[in-house]
Amino acid sequence: MLRYCLALDLKDDPKLIAEYEAYHKKVWPEIIDSIKNSGIEILDIYRTGNRMFMIIEVIMILALRRKLQWMRQIRKCRNGKN
Repeated sequence: MLRYCLALDLKDDPKLIAEYEAYHKKVWPEIIDSIKNSGIEILDIYRTGNRMFMIIEVIMILALRRKLQWMRQIRKCRNGKN
């Protein structure tokens, strides 16, 4: 199993961070399905201050590549670039 650790700095704005957390409390079923279908075994997200950490464990490298491709496609759809 492979483990990937990613870090992201949020804007240091407590109101925006609270909005972000509220938005992500109820995860869409499609997101959960995409995580499971991409081969990700474990996905944990932690926050300390304005820094977030995501720890992903996958069985194979292709799983992460599939997830990243899916995330890119979602980003295109949200930006109106189907």
